Amino acid sequence: MGLSAAYSFTVTDRGYVGLQNYERKMITKIDRFTADGTWTVPAGVTYAIAHIRGGGGGIGNGTNAGAGGNSSVAFASGTITATGGGAQNFSFGGGGGPAEKMKVAGATNSGLGAKMTGSPSNYGDGERFFASAGDGANVVAGAEVTPGASITVTVGAGGTAGTYSTQTGAAGGSGCVWIEYQVAA
Repeated sequence: MGLSAAYSFTVTDRGYVGLQNYERKMITKIDRFTADGTWTVPAGVTYAIAHIRGGGGGIGNGTNAGAGGNSSVAFASGTITATGGGAQNFSFGGGGGPAEKMKVAGATNSGLGAKMTGSPSNYGDGERFFASAGDGANVVAGAEVTPGASITVTVGAGGTAGTYSTQTGAAGGSGCVWIEYQVAA
């Protein structure tokens, strides 16, 4: 909880100045977006801070895993964007695909890239690989806002899982946006 101070000055007939401090309590609120939408600025709010996370990249054996989508907040002063994470595509020479051991998708609304570990079928015993797609960028930015204004919020999708033959990779986690602001208690 934040405090905002206001001062009152009083002048008496003897020329003395009295000073009183009135503290106004503020409450911090957060509106979270897990999908595209519009944020309407509440009454009395003149400044907001956006926490923006792009979608995480997908992973796969081949060339068709997808990058994560961009997330953004369109303030009147300009659009703030967090880019999506890059995809991780890999392949093994000689036609040997991976004998996958584990693949992990990025969690929903985390902006995390997918991960995969395993051993290529055409490699000797004990050979392992670990691959990780890119996480979505994380951007924090503040801007002045006008009460009642509508602000467009875009949430980036997670990157798609790549496939090769009968093997499928893992998808990246979708992004998220939350907007922080203060109101009088």
